[in-house]
Amino acid sequence: MSNLIAVVLTIAYIVFVATLVIKRYNSVFVFMTSGIAVLLGFALITGQSVMGDATTGSAVIDVFAFTADAFSSNASGVGMTLMMVTGYAMYMSHIGASTKLAYLATKPLSKIKNPYIVLSMLFIIGTLLKLVITSHAGLGMLLMAIAFPILTSLGISKLSAVTVLIMCGFVDWGPNDSSAIFAAEEVCGMPMMDYFLTYQGRVAAILIVLCAIFLPTYLSIMDKRDKRLGLDGEIETKAPENVDCPAFYAVLPVIPLVLVTAFSFVPNIKLDVPTANLIGMVFVFVLELIRRKNRKDVTNDFTVILKAMANSFANVVSILIGAAVFAEAIQMLGGITVISNGLATIKSAPIITMVLMSLITFFAGMLLGSGNASWYAFGPLVPNVTAQMGVPAATVALPMQLSAAIGRCMSPVAGVVIALSGMAGLEITDIVRRCAVPAVVMFACNMIVSYIVVML
Repeated sequence: MSNLIAVVLTIAYIVFVATLVIKRYNSVFVFMTSGIAVLLGFALITGQSVMGDATTGSAVIDVFAFTADAFSSNASGVGMTLMMVTGYAMYMSHIGASTKLAYLATKPLSKIKNPYIVLSMLFIIGTLLKLVITSHAGLGMLLMAIAFPILTSLGISKLSAVTVLIMCGFVDWGPNDSSAIFAAEEVCGMPMMDYFLTYQGRVAAILIVLCAIFLPTYLSIMDKRDKRLGLDGEIETKAPENVDCPAFYAVLPVIPLVLVTAFSFVPNIKLDVPTANLIGMVFVFVLELIRRKNRKDVTNDFTVILKAMANSFANVVSILIGAAVFAEAIQMLGGITVISNGLATIKSAPIITMVLMSLITFFAGMLLGSGNASWYAFGPLVPNVTAQMGVPAATVALPMQLSAAIGRCMSPVAGVVIALSGMAGLEITDIVRRCAVPAVVMFACNMIVSYIVVML
């Protein structure tokens, strides 16, 4: 097909799929069925196989064989990592260790009287907690119970307090994060810790510092404006919540992170993320068997892990599978290849591509309310695009991956926005408007910092 037709069909397909997902059709179903339909049409029209030399002998059957391979490869590879991480995180929440960690980390800040210094410090703590509490909504709801009362008791408006708690999840980073694991292992083809230490950790740390400076400045201006206009509302306070478990349980959620980080510096031992989480599970189970009298209840807690892993497959890994078929369909239509070939001839092609691809995941994260859905859908396109330009995949993959999470912070359909608006008794539209400026500023900072750290 001609280059123009390829580009038009590719854009039309992406718009069609995005429209269905925005209308709240099941994203996995839309990704997979639309992808299969496009691949079948391609096979029938051209006679070419989606599987290349690994063909079953029938281009039509190859479409379904490719989809089956997407199930097996994603479920056993990155999918298993995500399920193990989710299982451990849910177990930490179940026994109160995550809440204890957040409580002990934020409690000392209640003694500081300057509200916006506290806000900035709570933001930094929240982003660090994101390393071990990888669910944006889960982290937000946890901080609502612990940090929200501290902020409002110091005179910060409910709207600004909710904004900073949402922005605590503006970077999906660390060895336990599903989108970071996907970026490292599937898109960039490198070990997770190499990706984190070489690229992601450095960029994310700079962005966190910049946001910690920008947020108190911006939110203090907005609070003063609201107070002047009489829009600040009543301040409701209550004591931060604690949980009934030993204080040392606060270290349990970080065990896998510590293990993976420590062994990354040991040359003769390779410890991956699933193994580190399994070691953590066994250690905590032994600890619980010693501490709790009802050992039967301790053994029943294993069901919590299994259910969390099952939910992870249904809600996250399934998106990976559907997105793999969707991405292959986009590749087969050829529009992305035409565009990347055209960009490759431009002197500043990597920079332009980085910005354009990051804008796609940023707006997709905002529209879909999910950083994972947008990143999993468009991330697989990166290796081919960067190969055309002769640059490492990380130069485009890193800012794309981070942009998806930034866009989620200003999404009216994001789980964290919906949950926190209900808990705080605020309108979703007000929260989105308050989060929009920090999100856009951080997107711009992401482009600049990623360019400096990764490309220069």
